[in-house]
Amino acid sequence: MLLSSNIILLLVSAVTYRREFSILFNRVAIIILLYSGTIACDSLYVSCLDTGIGIYNGLFHSTVITHSFDVFIYIIGVIILLLTAFYPRNLVEPRILCNQIEYKNRSFSKNYVEEYKNVIRGIHAPQFTMLESPLIILFILIGAILLMSSSDLVSMFLTIELQSYGLYILATLYRDSEWSTAAGLTYFLLGGLSSCFILLGSAMLYASCGLTSLDGIYVFYNIISAFGEPISTTYSFYAKPEIFNMGFLIMAVGYLFKVSAAPFHF
Repeated sequence: MLLSSNIILLLVSAVTYRREFSILFNRVAIIILLYSGTIACDSLYVSCLDTGIGIYNGLFHSTVITHSFDVFIYIIGVIILLLTAFYPRNLVEPRILCNQIEYKNRSFSKNYVEEYKNVIRGIHAPQFTMLESPLIILFILIGAILLMSSSDLVSMFLTIELQSYGLYILATLYRDSEWSTAAGLTYFLLGGLSSCFILLGSAMLYASCGLTSLDGIYVFYNIISAFGEPISTTYSFYAKPEIFNMGFLIMAVGYLFKVSAAPFHF
């Protein structure tokens, strides 16, 4: 539902030149999230199954826990769009409001007052004038929802990259701001570095056992740990627990970089 709706919104934004439709796009995005949340609530019948349902040949694993978090993310997305997408610019005359701000904020610096004026006028508020803002948020939510249901190394990497690409753009949405550009560029470089760590750790795991499924890797690791010695496999000559530990460690470093967790939050 999210993916098809986002594609339709992309096609609509490609054939229109009226930028005042941004408020309409935000309203449509909110309706999409509410309807997707309703579909997720209707799909909670998988709670009767203890193990859930594996879809797309095991790339994703759908359970009642993942569906519950899906509904939670839909609600958070609606709240974010409600707080950032609507702006009462027509309720107060901008000139009068700017004069009031300048009168009440005499103790602040001139740059601060001018920046606040620009925000009031909507000059540096692209989420009020850009059609792409709700589309980017929908892409981020698609990546987050698919990431929670991932049960394979490939699907985990693809979904977290889909989410990260939207966050890169969202960080640099204020294109006229030097701080925004610096933050987005730093985030992009660190995201690329963390992606390299994730791919390296995944490659080490795959080179050891020839599996990308999380369940298969878990079973294979328990087997080689129980034997306590290298064993021969179809895909490699030796599968050692040390290689698994090193692969898991490198992949964990990459994911900690992705979520900016300590000690990699610097």
